Amino acid sequence: MVTITNDSLANYGRDSDGGRVHDLLGTRCDPYVNQMLTNIDFDYHCHSNLVRAVIPYGLTELDIHDVLNVFQCTGLNDRDQYFMKACPAKSGDFFEFFAEIDLLCALSTCPGGDLSLPLWGPDAKDPVEVCRPLGVEVWKPADYLIEGWEQPMIARERYKNIHGLQEVTWNQFNSEKSE
Repeated sequence: MVTITNDSLANYGRDSDGGRVHDLLGTRCDPYVNQMLTNIDFDYHCHSNLVRAVIPYGLTELDIHDVLNVFQCTGLNDRDQYFMKACPAKSGDFFEFFAEIDLLCALSTCPGGDLSLPLWGPDAKDPVEVCRPLGVEVWKPADYLIEGWEQPMIARERYKNIHGLQEVTWNQFNSEKSE
């Protein structure tokens, strides 16, 4: 769907704790888990922010899928436990990609802010105090940069959408059912 073309944190690599940026290990926080952990309704997690962002395009919560947590620093410790650290990104850092197909991208700046701080329990911090904004720029590449490039065929156009089921017409189904 996209090709990453530049990343100011590309050299971050793996830190001494095993942390890396641009998290794919975790997902986004949501009000359902928050309710289970705290017994408090809170609708400003990344999941809720993404839902509100796609609704004007005729989409629903069910259309929100896996996320790329850009700039989020996470890892697994020596006991294979997931951890989050303070984001190493500073003002001016960026993550750039080329959209290979038309995309609707929804963004959420993590309402948790500095994820190295506790968000639940007696030592919890107010996440709004450590939340940082993101800037977004959308560019059309110069023609010479994409000369010879062709948009990839979307797999959905080739996929039969039958999920391993045998193709059966409605009439065949009804006649087999009545026998």
